[in-house]
Amino acid sequence: MEITLYRFDNGKVETVENNISPDQWPEKVNWVEIHCSNRIEVVDYLEPIPSLKEHRNYIITPENHIIPETSKGLIIQHFIISRKDNIYKGDYISLIISPGFVICIIPDSVDRQFYQSQPNNAKDFFNDLTDYFLFIMVSDIFKQNIANLKTVRERLNNMEEQLLNEPDKLGSSSVMKTRNDIRQLADIIEDQYVGFKILVSFLDVDTEKEGLEKLKNILNGFKEFNRMVGRLEEKAESSRTQFMLIHQEESAHKINILTILQAIFIPLTFIAGVYGMNFRNIPELNWQNGYYFIWGSFVVLSGLLLIYFKKNGWFD
Repeated sequence: MEITLYRFDNGKVETVENNISPDQWPEKVNWVEIHCSNRIEVVDYLEPIPSLKEHRNYIITPENHIIPETSKGLIIQHFIISRKDNIYKGDYISLIISPGFVICIIPDSVDRQFYQSQPNNAKDFFNDLTDYFLFIMVSDIFKQNIANLKTVRERLNNMEEQLLNEPDKLGSSSVMKTRNDIRQLADIIEDQYVGFKILVSFLDVDTEKEGLEKLKNILNGFKEFNRMVGRLEEKAESSRTQFMLIHQEESAHKINILTILQAIFIPLTFIAGVYGMNFRNIPELNWQNGYYFIWGSFVVLSGLLLIYFKKNGWFD
């Protein structure tokens, strides 16, 4: 577990030495960032903060608590974000917000350090550290979504190229997985937008906060993300349909070949059946060259049928 403390002083962000106990955080710092692999460990560490005791389970299991928790001026909300090892799977960042003080819990699976990518002049436009860091966090998630959508677009383009050039090497499981992965990413982006909209509505009780207006403006970009990922979903569905059509054509072609073989062997089987009967009087059985005549009939008949089927496009 890695903990970093920040304070907003005269419009500047300062890092505070981590020698302050959790019960003193609300009075001495403005933003606490906790990187962790175990939420239970985090909750145990935060136990000295009285207001968090009743929210222990809410913090430990974010996947079961999507709706924000509000109590006595405290807001606890979870935001889903793509994992670093698989952009189509999500994990949760948790914000614990009280007036002038925020705890941000970031799981190691997402590997996000928002303060490292902050704009140099962003703090000049914010009078409140909460708004400032929320702006940075949303901006970073915004950039991550752009990179993720670019990855998805390249994946779809490669799949479409393979459909055109080497469709036999593309399995149905791969096509279905691509479509399902994009749907999961769409759900992540949609949940992000809804979550931040809810948070802004909670924070918007003070209409004098100019920082919220900046946050609202960047949130509008999530609408475009939803449209973009929607188009990618349509593209993935189109590729799936194209894949199915290609394989249906291949199946139909194979069925045509089997049908042709059956059509050729039916008359041959009939001839063989006639001369395989056990009647005493079958004149042709006494022919000296009857065997060769029947084989010649087989060859000529098969050739004529093959020419007929070829001429009528059965092999196309």
